[in-house]
Amino acid sequence: MTTNGVKEKAQELLERESRITLSAEDFKTFVDALDAAFTPNPALKTALELARRDVRRV
Repeated sequence: MTTNGVKEKAQELLERESRITLSAEDFKTFVDALDAAFTPNPALKTALELARRDVRRV
């Protein structure tokens, strides 16, 4: 197989594997989750507090 052939196969693989196919029901569940109000859980709240305290922006 030539270098071009390998590159083409790799590109095909990446295109195929980077897509997610959902059923109509799964898609609706996904969209509903995106549209729902977000409430951070205690672990995320703690992580945000630590990041605000410890992370410095340059």
